Amino acid sequence: MMIKRRDLLAAGGALLGGAAFGALTPMRSAQAHEYDLGKLTIEHPWVRAPKDGETTAYFYAFIHNKGDVADRLIAVKSPNIGKTTFHADAKHGVAEGGIAVPANQTTTLSPEGPHVVLAEVKKINPVGWGLELVLVFEKAGEVTVDAAVDAPDAKHAHDAEALERWEKAHAAGGEAKPAEHDHGGHEHHHHHEEPADAKKQ
Repeated sequence: MMIKRRDLLAAGGALLGGAAFGALTPMRSAQAHEYDLGKLTIEHPWVRAPKDGETTAYFYAFIHNKGDVADRLIAVKSPNIGKTTFHADAKHGVAEGGIAVPANQTTTLSPEGPHVVLAEVKKINPVGWGLELVLVFEKAGEVTVDAAVDAPDAKHAHDAEALERWEKAHAAGGEAKPAEHDHGGHEHHHHHEEPADAKKQ
């Protein structure tokens, strides 16, 4: 049985990761939103959904580099995304070659800082669900993450106020359903300990 991520949050339960290229599966809280890739940990990946009638989304996350070697995020892949552009700051200054991930630091991708523009989105799950993306790093390689799909005006991951505004604006349209796509044989790589400072929403 599929359960919406927002329903789990409302019940005080675990976060629900979304899907393989659009399909969704429930996840245990300890696996929710951290993914390890060598010395890198990707925490709370999320996507600002496109505004109604538009096809541009935005990807954000915390990328912790616990190693002594710098890396770089060079691609974000999904069959439902036409192209990606990396930006160095909130002013959309293009980051040629990807977003730098310095050694022994946390790189924050956010609406106020570096971020990834996902353009020409062909299909995306409704707000409140999840979207599977493959992150490609220059040195560490690839990792598959389930990014939470948040409202177009969300200020951070799991922005409850933005979600409430989105639900009110779309109440007349009925209950949104997730897109149906094959999982494509991809496996998820999850970190099995929830960070102590993770926000409970």
